[in-house]
Amino acid sequence: MGSLEDLDSTLRMATRLLDAAAAQVRDLPLSPVRDHIRLIGEAMAKIFEIQETIYQLHPEFRPAYLDQRPPNPDADRRLTRVLADAYRRSDSGDRSGTIESLQSFASTETSELHLEIARHEIERLQGQSNA
Repeated sequence: MGSLEDLDSTLRMATRLLDAAAAQVRDLPLSPVRDHIRLIGEAMAKIFEIQETIYQLHPEFRPAYLDQRPPNPDADRRLTRVLADAYRRSDSGDRSGTIESLQSFASTETSELHLEIARHEIERLQGQSNA
């Protein structure tokens, strides 16, 4: 019989795999992409609920990063908005508009991390349009 610590470890691996699956769905023509990614996100949310129950029973299992404040919440919000818009555009087939939106964000973003994420998405989309 396993322990709650083992279960938490297994659930952490499961979320990593689901995160990787969401990236694969995003990059593959598996329509409707948005719906599939949403379903994966819902599965991850359920796992997080189970983990939170474990952490209430055993706070020592709770990763320290869950208690840390994000270093740049304003940049997080800006990037979340532009990515949501970009994915909507991409889902509707507007790849050039998607790239333009991300390039506009990248031209004004001051956070190096968030700029790098936007650049990665631009490169990924440009690679898809060249394929």
